[in-house]
Amino acid sequence: MSDDQKNRRLISLVIPLFNEVDVFGELSERLELQSKILSERYNVEVVLVDDGSTDQTWEHIQAFSEQNAIVNGISLSRNFGHQHALFCGYQFARGDVVVSLDGDLQDPPELVEEMVAKWEQGNDIVFAVRKHRYGETRFKRWTAHWFYRLLDSVAHVNAPLDCGDFRLVDRRALDALLRMGDKQKYLRGMVGWVGFNSTTIEYDRAHRAAGKTKFNLAKMVKFGFDGVTSFSNVPLRIAFVLSLLAPLPFLLYLIYSLFAHVLFGRTLVEGWTSLILCVVVFGSLNLVSIGIVGEYTAKIFETVKRRPDYIVKERTKSAGNEKSDQ
Repeated sequence: MSDDQKNRRLISLVIPLFNEVDVFGELSERLELQSKILSERYNVEVVLVDDGSTDQTWEHIQAFSEQNAIVNGISLSRNFGHQHALFCGYQFARGDVVVSLDGDLQDPPELVEEMVAKWEQGNDIVFAVRKHRYGETRFKRWTAHWFYRLLDSVAHVNAPLDCGDFRLVDRRALDALLRMGDKQKYLRGMVGWVGFNSTTIEYDRAHRAAGKTKFNLAKMVKFGFDGVTSFSNVPLRIAFVLSLLAPLPFLLYLIYSLFAHVLFGRTLVEGWTSLILCVVVFGSLNLVSIGIVGEYTAKIFETVKRRPDYIVKERTKSAGNEKSDQ
């Protein structure tokens, strides 16, 4: 390595993968091309995290690493989930700046140059905001649109609307992120929470280059719950307010019954319907409130167990971190 290369800053591209063998060929070609462009001014490394794939994804990563000295492959012992795999890549990345993107090529690697240019202007974080989302169902677009706006209204984060995990993070912002002890990782909120100077770029999110999405409805719902409960106590406050407001109509009905009995000698025996309504309403509120409290209790339970966020099974080469678990 020449003296000029030694003095260059390092850019890390972090990409979590799960059963992406169909798209890996095109992904590797576009990563190679983008790395060559970036290497005119910077040193570049590519960190590929295999999140417990059951196809030949890891074998493809190994072959790609053997052909390219800049590629570091990390294989996790099982599927820990996208956010944990991405966090693993963040921990192993050695760059002065780290860019994360999805392996399905809906986040185009060609935009990394523009993000790096924003970083050079003094921004610590560059969020890629989706203008249009092609190849997704109307239901997915609608739920994503309203989820981000709901989270923005109740959570204490500073991330722009409609941004995913396609972002650039400077080393000092990344170090702050890595010190956070959240066990249920919601990195979009965590990156926004750490602050620092930030800006955005806009892009059109393309169709998947190949294969099918691994992010089904159940994972979407869990991801949404994690996002809201990780950064807001508003659900708990809502449960408390409902517990105060819901009894009011029944207290009024009780006062009315007492007045009717004392003043007019009437006993409202015919109140069976209202009694059942009262039982149903309060029973439902109890169940909902217990469920909300349970979500927060589960987070405490996961945190106190202190299990690692992931376990590394194998690496293609040293990725700058001697730890096998995190």
